[in-house]
Amino acid sequence: MHRRLRRGDSSGRRSGRRSLLQRARGIRFVLATCACLLLSALASTPCVTRAQAPSSPSSAREPTAEERQAAADAFDRGTRAYLARDYPRAAQWFETAYRMAPASAALVQAVRSHERAGNTVRAATLALRLRAMHAGDRDADRQSEQTLRLASQLVRIDVLCDRSCTVELDGTLMEHPSFFVAPSTDHVVRASFSTGPVEQDVAGGEAGATRELRFEAPPAPPEPVAVATPEPTAVETTQPTEWAEPVQPVESEGAGMSPAFAVTGIALTAISGGVLTWSAIDTLDGVDAYEANPTAEGLADGQARETRTNVLIGVTAGLAAVSVVLMIFTDWDGAPSSDEPSVSAALVPTEGGAYGLVGGTF
Repeated sequence: MHRRLRRGDSSGRRSGRRSLLQRARGIRFVLATCACLLLSALASTPCVTRAQAPSSPSSAREPTAEERQAAADAFDRGTRAYLARDYPRAAQWFETAYRMAPASAALVQAVRSHERAGNTVRAATLALRLRAMHAGDRDADRQSEQTLRLASQLVRIDVLCDRSCTVELDGTLMEHPSFFVAPSTDHVVRASFSTGPVEQDVAGGEAGATRELRFEAPPAPPEPVAVATPEPTAVETTQPTEWAEPVQPVESEGAGMSPAFAVTGIALTAISGGVLTWSAIDTLDGVDAYEANPTAEGLADGQARETRTNVLIGVTAGLAAVSVVLMIFTDWDGAPSSDEPSVSAALVPTEGGAYGLVGGTF
């Protein structure tokens, strides 16, 4: 009996535990579902983010051994410069050490070095970064609070971008979206987005003022439209038609001789005929003189005149024959050109004789 009761109690306890576990699982499922819905709603809600706010050292990647060693060397050099009261150089080495391996001690020493060097603007800007990156660190909180009290004579600028961006002040890249500038000075703040940069001119403000600059990313440039190039069409090549070479007209030469030659022959024949006529008349006069006074001199003179006349008869006859031949082969229909030769002849009687003149162009 007691055993049965104990068994019943143990079975009841087991069933109770199972029901509790099932209820716990159901509650976890409901909570997980609500958390997912809440996260999705927050993700779909547009918000304004700070420009490229640097992540905290815990979320940043761990520096490599080489980077940690380089940071340690830079920190040692900064310490030596600080002890030597070379504060500007010490500040540079401490900032280098912080970039190699982010540690609050390096940034704290950088802020102190800039303060000692009199660079209040840079010290206050690094104090803003120190407070944002190492919140909860006692030394960091104390140093940032102390430095920011001195920043009441400066102008604070907070940059807000609707998308992730990097910020430049007068061409210098800023590591933090919040920084300080000197009062009564004009500056140019530039926010660079993936779609392009946007600039704003910041006029000098009063000491202790805070300026909030909002930047909106420019629209993305339109994507280039690909122009479809037409496919080349095959061009049928045709053999060129063989054209017959044109027959050049052959300039036919004149069938006959130039009339100038015939005219020349006629002129010479006429001159020779005129001289022959004179010689014949002179020979007849010599015969009459010899018959009136027959002497040896008269006989010789008459014979000489007869010989001359006979020679002139032969010459005149030859010239006449040549002229006839030339007249036969002369092209009398051809139009004479200005370049063709021309002949002119004349017989000039003189006392006791005559002489002939022949002229022309050839």
